[in-house]
Amino acid sequence: MITRSLIVMAFVVATAVFTWWWQRREGRFTEANGVFDRADLGLQRRERPGAVLVEFFGEHCAPCVTVGNRIEKIAAAVPDVHVVSIDAGARLDLADRYEVRRVPTVFVADQDLRIIWRASGVPSEQAIMQALLGPDWAGRPHPEHEDPLVKSEQRAARS
Repeated sequence: MITRSLIVMAFVVATAVFTWWWQRREGRFTEANGVFDRADLGLQRRERPGAVLVEFFGEHCAPCVTVGNRIEKIAAAVPDVHVVSIDAGARLDLADRYEVRRVPTVFVADQDLRIIWRASGVPSEQAIMQALLGPDWAGRPHPEHEDPLVKSEQRAARS
């Protein structure tokens, strides 16, 4: 009887530790390496965005909608960011090439399409913004300190 109780308690503790560990890694950005191919992202040869956010999503994935909305909000606020959304189910070749094992998975790449960060799960807006721009805003103007006239001209040029 005591042995069974100890086994049950050990199982409960192991489950709790695993759950805590899993939640801590959910949506966290980690350093990554590799390079995206322009053709994979649908970028033209002469296009040179300041940064690229790539989201691998699933067709019926509710967390993917949340991440997509966060990415679109950030892309609207930060100049010169190119957003690419890829359906992992439809493009298994790309998901395999970039080692996407679950959706949503978000990649942050620099202007040369080198992969800098990746996160699986649902990262917060703050985490995406920090991975994209870094603590020093990576030389790009901070959205809150930008000249409103320049910002409106950039939006008009995009339209």
